[in-house]
Amino acid sequence: MGGGGLSFLKVVLKNFDILSGPVVSLAYPLYASIRAIESKSPVDDQQWLTYWVLYSMITLIELTFA
Repeated sequence: MGGGGLSFLKVVLKNFDILSGPVVSLAYPLYASIRAIESKSPVDDQQWLTYWVLYSMITLIELTFA
């Protein structure tokens, strides 16, 4: 790795706690939502739809009042 790659790695590792939040709150639910849509059960679809509605509402409130 060159100097730029090493610097990027240092920044990522230093800010891992900040970067891991979106991965946990977005990447896994996105994956699980896709799997729920592909399944035949409507129960898991409703669960993940509820998650996305609540996530959107919380994000909107945070951006409005923060």
